[in-house]
Amino acid sequence: MRPKVVMHAQISLDGRIRGFAETGIYYTVAARFNADMVLLGSETVYRAAEQYPPETERAFRKPLCKPEDQRPLWVIPDSGGRLRNLHVFRDTLYCREILLLVSKSTSRSYLRYLEERHYDYIVAGEERVDYPQAFEVLYHKYKGRTLRTDSGGELTGVLIRQGLVDEISLVLSPSLVGMDVPHLFRNLSIQERLPLDLIECTTLEEDHLSLIYKIRRAEEG
Repeated sequence: MRPKVVMHAQISLDGRIRGFAETGIYYTVAARFNADMVLLGSETVYRAAEQYPPETERAFRKPLCKPEDQRPLWVIPDSGGRLRNLHVFRDTLYCREILLLVSKSTSRSYLRYLEERHYDYIVAGEERVDYPQAFEVLYHKYKGRTLRTDSGGELTGVLIRQGLVDEISLVLSPSLVGMDVPHLFRNLSIQERLPLDLIECTTLEEDHLSLIYKIRRAEEG
């Protein structure tokens, strides 16, 4: 068993992932999924806090999570062991805690870094993270039932190729951005056409659209 996976992204009309006006609509739609976990790409996290304050003693203490805390658990794959800015996000109001996905190739020094700061981590895969295996652990050990993605496209492309995405949610921004910004599906490589079923199309404020598709599995016809 694994969590239901909802790929959520905001794009311009020409399919770009940045360059449009930030209105907060992306997070308004995201909240509707009531996800108990959010999967972020390591590049997304790295870029979000390239300049960050130094750690304090607080970074070495695990937050106390109350049973009634409804904030999602942030899940971040980092088999390369390069993220050193996690304390910036651990102290925010947006997550109850952070969990890392690593592989057997992840350096012992990075695992020690996580252990010293009391971050949980899941070892899944040899050279890279084995997502099917990791998602099973998220489901059984961490009780994850709905996992929403929040990444720039590289990670979600991997999940789609591996058949791990159940729904695709797109917030369509009314703008054309141009060639200097990457596409959402720029690295998607699939062997055959992947049919989708539209389950919601909603007009939002400021001429945005919310499109939600269910991925049709082969056994569903």
